[in-house]
Amino acid sequence: AIVHSADVSNPARAWSVTQAWAERCLDEFFAQGDQEKALGIPVQFLNDRERLNRPNSQIGFIEFMIAPLFAAEIWLWPMLCEYGDCLSANIGFWEELWETQTSPSSEEAEKVRSRVAEVEDMLSRASMRIAY
Repeated sequence: AIVHSADVSNPARAWSVTQAWAERCLDEFFAQGDQEKALGIPVQFLNDRERLNRPNSQIGFIEFMIAPLFAAEIWLWPMLCEYGDCLSANIGFWEELWETQTSPSSEEAEKVRSRVAEVEDMLSRASMRIAY
């Protein structure tokens, strides 16, 4: 788990690092999607530059893949809490970008805000070692 978390730690770094690596990864996915389109084969959603919203994809990535992993590690090793702090800040930055790019309805914005708040709460509880 430790080696895996090092491999996927970019969302838990400073915002400049997080954003740069997310863009690089998504550009790679989109290049694959472009090749899939050129070959006439189905394009996976994360590889489709015309359908995917970058900030929303990162919110989901952090929410479902990264935050649960880091919350478990922070629970075990509290000195890793700075990564949780960065994750909380970064998911908030992605939320702001999403709102700016999509101008969502108040209902859509509240749904995403709720998802982000749950992630922030999970990470906060882990750093305080409070069961979720």
